[in-house]
Order: sequence, then structure tokens, then C-alpha cells
Amino acid sequence: MNDYFVMDLSNTVVIILATLIFAGVCFKRRDLIPWLIAYISVSLSEVFRLSSQALYDTLEIISILFSALSVITFIIAVSHEYYQTFSKGAKIQIIPMIFLPFQQQITSLGLQIFIALLLFIAIFLIIRIYMRKRTPTHAFMCFILGTGLLQITSSILRDQGIPGADDLLEFSRIVMATVMLITGVVAIIEERIVQSENRYRLAYNRADFYKDLFVHDINNILQNLEFSLEIIAQEAENQKNEKKITEIVKLAKSQVNRGAELGVNVRKLSDLESGNIKNSSMQVNEILEEAIEYVKTRFVEKKISINIISMDKSIKVYANEVLYDVFRILLNNAIRYNDNPEIEVSIEISKHLEDGKNYVRMEFRDNGIGMPDNMKESIFYRIYEKPKSHKRIGLGLLLVREVIHSSNGTIWAEDRIKGDHKKGTNVIILIPETH
Repeated sequence: MNDYFVMDLSNTVVIILATLIFAGVCFKRRDLIPWLIAYISVSLSEVFRLSSQALYDTLEIISILFSALSVITFIIAVSHEYYQTFSKGAKIQIIPMIFLPFQQQITSLGLQIFIALLLFIAIFLIIRIYMRKRTPTHAFMCFILGTGLLQITSSILRDQGIPGADDLLEFSRIVMATVMLITGVVAIIEERIVQSENRYRLAYNRADFYKDLFVHDINNILQNLEFSLEIIAQEAENQKNEKKITEIVKLAKSQVNRGAELGVNVRKLSDLESGNIKNSSMQVNEILEEAIEYVKTRFVEKKISINIISMDKSIKVYANEVLYDVFRILLNNAIRYNDNPEIEVSIEISKHLEDGKNYVRMEFRDNGIGMPDNMKESIFYRIYEKPKSHKRIGLGLLLVREVIHSSNGTIWAEDRIKGDHKKGTNVIILIPETH
């Protein structure tokens, strides 16, 4: 076994290992799949070349064809990414590609020149992509194509009988195999860094969202309190209209309660997202009745009718203790945003089968002011993931969304009367049923 065969075998093993590593990266980065096809083509090329017994025998010609295929795949991958990077929004232009039939008359030199030309184009494009994206993976892809061009050039020089070309060719193969392996490792590291950045960015957006929302709601509460105190002071100077003063005092107390609820909601939302609150089997009707009693004590001055429609009083769901707050917030909103002299809330509870799973379906229907369609689409969305794409929502509804989704449930809003959002809202919840 000569030294060249050992060197070729080592290169082949390294390239196959690089291909396996790169394949693992492609499970998470689908945009690199065209590059994986090129990796596989290079691996096959090396395997056939290693099996070749003579210069330009059938196996070496197959090896050269796989090299050509790998370069074609590289150029397609680079061209696609180049288009995605520099031509977004433009019309897609189909560039016709003529695949010349490889016949016996076509020499190895012709194939090598064809490959070299493609590599020149690919290197130019990948350098421009790297200058735009500045990622380590793209930097090493530039080196891969560069070493590929060096390898092809060395092969052409060898065929022309240039002294030292064989050594240069073996050197370029070693470098290319090493760079391919390093590129796979770098792609894995880069993917983990990107995931870490996304997590930190989401955490920052969440913190910034909570800060803005908390300050916004607190300012509203303080402004209402300040307004109430000014009116009380004016009425006290006149020493009259005790009824109005009493109403203003009630308003001030309600704002204090809102402030207390705001703090509780922030704490519970934080506990939910940190995983400190665990799910278990819970009886829906008991929790719902408790929430109803609470909101009735909060709005004693209003005429409220809350009706529960449930065929099974012992129905249970897989949720957590904050489910009580979900019911409290939904009922509170149904009452607060309602201008009718008599507030009507109907809660229908039923069993629901969806995608082979058993759910409990709850519908909260009210005769309040309703919601326009654009609001119904966004109120239960985690807007801190895309903080600039949606309008602000209340912290309470955000808590509702997080509680339901922590139980693997869903929540959405509809018109109580289809087609007329001004006639009230129907908030629908699906929560997994349990026993």
C-alpha cells in the first residue's frame, strides 16, 4: 500500500465524515440542503477515484462526472442564495441551462475546463453573498470553492505534464477535505449561536413589552386616580353632591383594584413562562363558579346575568391554577366593555373531538360592544415576538393566551351574531379533557 493511496483514503474518510456532519446540520437548516447534495457528490467522486486502477479508466471518468455534478449543484445553490439575498421582490427570471450530453468523444480536459468555469462563477457569487451576510459558514464555503478551483487547476496542469502538479493536486485535495470538515463543524456552531441569539432577542422583546405595557397601564390607572381626586376636591369645596363624591370614591377604589390585579397578572405571567406553574386535572365548573362570584362582587352596581349551560357538571380539563384568572379576566372584560343596562353573559360548556383528541369547548358569549375583525385576529397573539407588527393589547388577555397555550389548548374570538361585531363577542376556548 503506497503513500498516495493512504493519503487518498484519508481524504475520502474526511470528506465522508464532513458530509455526515453537514447532513446533521441540514436537519435544522433547510437552506443548506443544496450544499449537502454537493457534499454527497464530492464524497462519491472521491470514492470512485479511490477505486480507480488506472488513469482515465471508467471509474475515474465517473469520479470526474460526480465532480462536475457537485460543481453544478454548488453553482445552483449559490445562484439560488444569491437571488434570495440580492433580488428579493424582483420578478423571478428563469435562466436556461443547457446540459451538454457527455459522450465518449468529450475528453477529461474539456470536463475540467467546464468545471473550472463554473467554479469561477460560483466563487464570485459566494464572495458577494459573504460580503452581505458575513457568516462564518459562507466564509468557509468560499474556501471550499477556492480549493475546488485549485484542485481543478492542478489536474489540468498535471494533464499538461507540468512538473510538481501531482503534489499540488494532492495538497489541494487534502486542503479541500479539511475545509469541508471544518465548514460542517462551523455550521453546527453557527446554528447554535443563532438559536441562542433568537432566545435572547425574544427575552429582550418580552421584557421590553412587559415594561411598556406595565407603564402604559399604570399611567392610565394613575391618571384616573388623579382625575377622581380632583373632582372630589372640587365637590368637597362646594360641600354638596355627596352622591357624586361616593361614585368617584368607588371609581378610585376600582382603579386601585386594577393596579393590584396588574401586579398579580405580571407575576403569574412570569411564573407561567418560567415553568413554575404545573398542569394537573381540574374541575371546570367549580373554578368557573368561583370566578363568577368574584366578578359579581366587583360590579355590584351593575345588573348582571351570567348563565352556565353545561350537560356535565363534573367535567375536567388538563390545566393549572391560573385557569381561574382566565375565567375572571374574560368575565371582567365582558362586563367592563358593555354599555347595556342589563349585562348578559352566557357560558356554554361541551365536549369536543378534534384530530382524534378530546377537548372541552367553552364559549363565553356577551352582549357587549364587540370587537372588530382586525382586533379578533391579534388579541391572543404573543406580540412581543414581533413587537412592531401588532397593536398593544391588555396584559390580562396576554395572560389568558399564555394559560390556554400552556395547557396545549387554543383560544380565539368570534362575533356573537355572525357578521355583526357590534352585537357582542363570543370567546371560544378548547382545553384538553382529562379524567
